[in-house]
Amino acid sequence: MIEVHLLRYALAAADYGSFSRAADQFGIKQSTLSKRVQFLELRLGLPLFKRSTRGVTPTDPGERFLSKARRILQDIDALGQESRALAKGEAGTLRLGFHGSLGAGDLSAVLRAYRDAWPAVEIYAQEGGSAMLLDALERDRLDLAILTGRSSRPVLRSACFWSDPLFIGLPQGHALADVETLYWTDLRGASFVVTAADPGPDISAMITARLSGPGHRPVITAQHVSRDNLASFAAADRVTVSAGFGPTIVGIDMPRMREVHDAFGATMLEQGVHWRAGNDNPALKRFLELLARRYGRPIPPA
Repeated sequence: MIEVHLLRYALAAADYGSFSRAADQFGIKQSTLSKRVQFLELRLGLPLFKRSTRGVTPTDPGERFLSKARRILQDIDALGQESRALAKGEAGTLRLGFHGSLGAGDLSAVLRAYRDAWPAVEIYAQEGGSAMLLDALERDRLDLAILTGRSSRPVLRSACFWSDPLFIGLPQGHALADVETLYWTDLRGASFVVTAADPGPDISAMITARLSGPGHRPVITAQHVSRDNLASFAAADRVTVSAGFGPTIVGIDMPRMREVHDAFGATMLEQGVHWRAGNDNPALKRFLELLARRYGRPIPPA
């Protein structure tokens, strides 16, 4: 095996054309560097340099050897830089699970900020339901998942940094379309349509909690469609309910999206950041640190 420092000494001698000047770069004596290069030549059984009073020049076989040695050292240096970046979370991969939309809102803004701060980290995203994504976290197939609420699974950690507003989709001409501030009490007697996929079940629970009463339970239909396609189900006798920032599809026949309020303000759906305890991916650590700084909230202990 050839020691890396011997290759560096030989390359420095070739670059400077002098053992003396090469030795100065490493802070060692000329005689020390000269002996190390000579030792390398003996190990190889190959003369690398022609020596004279004017300095040193590589031999023909030395040129070929040093050319390969330079490529090897470049790869070693690049590997060292990459390893240090990986250890610091400045490179590598981050496996992200989510449900909802990446087109707007806090999650979109956080991902942009993360990419700007650490562009060398590759983000792999997976969209799915809560149960599937939490299972993937437990099996170390994801690093984190952005889902509604918190997780009670003992091997997972959760924190909530932001909430998404709840929107009511009102069809064109609906009696409530021009109401300045829409309240849940305005929606008594309405029928609701939500997505069957997450976070549809959580939205259904919120509707039920706010509008149920003695002898009355709101009518809620779950459709197996995306949030954008859900808007098409708004009609005179039913409204849609979704979380986020309204559909990305626009058109003259699309419903009007309105926030819905209670006595404390606009109704929000809490979004949770979930990860597996013991996950030592530095890229995950960087992401959590970014969230903590951005929202001024501590990260729960592992």
